[in-house]
Amino acid sequence: HGVKEAQTAIESIQEEGFDIDLIELRSLKPLDMETIKKSLVRTNKMAILDESTKSGGVGATISAQVSEELFDLLDAPVNRLCMGDAPVPYAESMEKAVVKRGSDLIEGVFDLCSGKY
Repeated sequence: HGVKEAQTAIESIQEEGFDIDLIELRSLKPLDMETIKKSLVRTNKMAILDESTKSGGVGATISAQVSEELFDLLDAPVNRLCMGDAPVPYAESMEKAVVKRGSDLIEGVFDLCSGKY
């Protein structure tokens, strides 16, 4: 679901003049650090759209590994767009309120790149 949300958000981000890479990770073990490095060499920024919680989530793992191995390529802190540290609600209407969407990615990338939001 996160990849689909990101794909729909990319067009809006590019319309604002930002060049963006979408990296769809297939696994964490092994984590494709070479692809991430290629993107960071080009962009120097990273936003992670993650459906898990902020603490102990997939985004935290990726962010930590990037910070440890590729810190010198970053111009800004990694922007993790994820749920707060709370249980995921069962009701679909409530889940939509806490799981990050493409609109959150647009806002996060704009904030990361320009401080527009």
